[in-house]
Amino acid sequence: MKPRFTVVWSPSARKRLAELWLDNPEIRQEITDVANEFDAALANQPTSIGIATPGRARLVTRPPLTALFLVFEEDRQVRVIYVKLWDE
Repeated sequence: MKPRFTVVWSPSARKRLAELWLDNPEIRQEITDVANEFDAALANQPTSIGIATPGRARLVTRPPLTALFLVFEEDRQVRVIYVKLWDE
């Protein structure tokens, strides 16, 4: 199935994801796997995952990560704007 949306990580979210990966060698594979799961889910059904927050953003948690993202229906784009370890 062809992705319906393009997923873009903001520079700050991409940087934070890299920091989390470098700082947590014991869970690097889990971080990689969940980031990839986020990309796939957001590309196909971004409004059906996570929960709505005040404003336009949505929040999704799949241990070990939590991500905040925006959906731009008109541009068919999802922008991940923040990521952290889920228990931070």
